Amino acid sequence: ERLGARHVSLESFRNAILQPDKKPEDDVPVEFSLAVILSKDPNERNIIDDKKSNIRILLGKKLRGFGQGFYNCFGGKLEKTNDEYNNPARGAIREVREETGIHVPLSQMEKSYVGQIHFTFEDWKDNRAMKMHLFCVFVNLLEDGDVINEQQCNETDTLPIHSSQIRGCDEIEPKWFQNAYDIPLHQMFADDTVWLTMLLKHYDTSMQQPMRQKLMFDAWFHFHPGGEGTNSMRHHFVQVNRPVKSAPGPMDSLVQSAINDYATYSKSKNVHTYSFEKKLFHALHNNGINSPTIKEFKENWAMANAVRTFMKDENSMLAVIDVAGGHGALGALFLALSPKCKTAVVIDPAEVRGKDGVQKAWGQFWQSDSANERSLRYRHECLRTGLRDELNCMLSKQKIADNHERNSSPPLFPTNILVVACHACQHLTDETLEIASEYGVNVAVMPCCQKDHDGWWKGLTKRLVKSNNTESTSLSIGTVMDLLAAGKMLGWQTGSSAGVRYRVKMKLMDEGISPHQNRMILCRAESRESGLKLQGGKEESPKVLAHEKLTRAYRRAHRQSKNEVESPVNTTEKRVPVQSISLDMLCVQSWMTGVAIGAALAFLALGSQRRSLVP
Repeated sequence: ERLGARHVSLESFRNAILQPDKKPEDDVPVEFSLAVILSKDPNERNIIDDKKSNIRILLGKKLRGFGQGFYNCFGGKLEKTNDEYNNPARGAIREVREETGIHVPLSQMEKSYVGQIHFTFEDWKDNRAMKMHLFCVFVNLLEDGDVINEQQCNETDTLPIHSSQIRGCDEIEPKWFQNAYDIPLHQMFADDTVWLTMLLKHYDTSMQQPMRQKLMFDAWFHFHPGGEGTNSMRHHFVQVNRPVKSAPGPMDSLVQSAINDYATYSKSKNVHTYSFEKKLFHALHNNGINSPTIKEFKENWAMANAVRTFMKDENSMLAVIDVAGGHGALGALFLALSPKCKTAVVIDPAEVRGKDGVQKAWGQFWQSDSANERSLRYRHECLRTGLRDELNCMLSKQKIADNHERNSSPPLFPTNILVVACHACQHLTDETLEIASEYGVNVAVMPCCQKDHDGWWKGLTKRLVKSNNTESTSLSIGTVMDLLAAGKMLGWQTGSSAGVRYRVKMKLMDEGISPHQNRMILCRAESRESGLKLQGGKEESPKVLAHEKLTRAYRRAHRQSKNEVESPVNTTEKRVPVQSISLDMLCVQSWMTGVAIGAALAFLALGSQRRSLVP
């Protein structure tokens, strides 16, 4: 799916990628070096029988930067120093040494030259063309203490290295793949499926021959918009230069057979080439849909998964309302990810380009049937009226705005409904949270564009940070506003009109996806009476239990004052219930006691006065 159309000539390829508004200077590429490191497996096998290769390959997993999380060979951008532009082998030596610890002599790296790989992109204004100088180095792995035979290595063009010599760096982590057919193509760039598999199959086969035959080729790849993030090609062409084949087309002779072999092996091993995230992403690009963009897709994917994790119960997302959702990707993701989600409604006053594309690309992932009807709807209406009207419809048997009757299912409970808003500006965030709490439904927002209109909060944050002796000079106004919004949702009165209170959590989206506006406010509605979601729970209210506990404490206190405390607890004896004292009884007894004490004091005072009068 991600390989695009293959061409049998360079002219056909260039005609297919022709872009009239592109100027010659726009085609000047950034130059890189790339080195493939292989090692002969000492246990030679027949690859036709068991699909075990005779070569091992060293790949590196990128830990940061371009291609993070992907496996790749070793290389990087050429530097003007050290004459790398005139001799790219020098750049390959530097990159291999930095990323693996292997030092390849210049003469051997120059002999290992394979050819050039050219990369162009549909969105050429955002992603410059690249030219990769490709090398393939063979190494002989030795155990620590083994003696290196340099003469033998010079004769075979194989570099001897000790296993302990290989080490990574903070950018890349090297890993040997003992079977070249086991390389993780689903975690590699799409072009590797074409040229790297051809290279590996060629040398795997030639290892069974007395002399290793060198392979040289040039390749051209044209990618969908998005470059690294898309990882999907539209066109490609490979020209094999050595050995020269008499077959009608280079692809038919070498490349296509390698691709077929790797595809067959992956199926036999049940290798899943795509995660569900990648399936959704490629479904967009296979249909030529560019809205949502790559960044928007990643943001919506991250937010949808964060919300699902926080809500815990899939019943909290039976219906999803995507506020200011535009193309509707966020709401559609809940339909695709949550098996219980029945409907997603996108409320946006503007008709955004791409909404039909989301339905077209992802509709297959939430297919409805007679027993499970699922739908994605759009309402082009203002938030203030649209959100309230939609919530009223979901919570009762009303007609929706387009005069279609609701399905026959009963009305939803408030906690079956989720309201979401990704990159909602400050006033939109406030109104979304306010309306959601008014109805007592679950809500999750990722605010943006916060402003401090009078400057008071900025001054306060500087004083607060300074008083805490932190290194930062102040908190950003966005952080302050988001904390205030989250604190308001924690307030005792929030949700009281709907009989709920909110469990609130703030989570940060990966800065690689959204570097600044990445704070998500997640709010789960719970009953004030039971602390449980409003789904008909019959457990006793904590308020009632607390009142009973206070009553028991009151009774114990008064029993102690009247010397009616029970004897210490004895597990072998049966406790004798003590008659409870009502408030009315306490009031009468107190009045009678006061009268008696007053009478006694009056009698004593009168007697004392009479004695004082006697001479």
